[in-house]
Amino acid sequence: MEKQPMTPTGVSEFVSQLYALPDVFVAAEAEQVAADFRLWLAGRFELTPRQQDFITHGLDAAFIDFVQARIPFAFLNRLPVSYTVMGQAPDEDEEEEWGKIIEGIENTSQTSSRQGPASGASGTFQFVARYYRKEQ
Repeated sequence: MEKQPMTPTGVSEFVSQLYALPDVFVAAEAEQVAADFRLWLAGRFELTPRQQDFITHGLDAAFIDFVQARIPFAFLNRLPVSYTVMGQAPDEDEEEEWGKIIEGIENTSQTSSRQGPASGASGTFQFVARYYRKEQ
């Protein structure tokens, strides 16, 4: 698959392309996310220097653990995964005055069912980026 920009549209396009592939390829992506989310992002998305820096230094271990445990479930069950950006990124000369928070919002469930081969999985996973002005 071709690298996509790390934008809401790019993430949507990536997920659409991934889900068009056979299960074995989707499972391989899920394994890569579970193994190293940062490396997977760099391999699948065109990252700006700012994005690369944030992924390397701004995402803490707890967030990475959360994502590495949940995105594979969403991929394997072909559940919607989205990326939303709230606000506009600050200009480079204002960058020190602004902060960024990435939130992973999981709304997935798994149901036990004897009715056919359906997975019983439902829900979504959403990444939300928010910019905020730091207090001075």
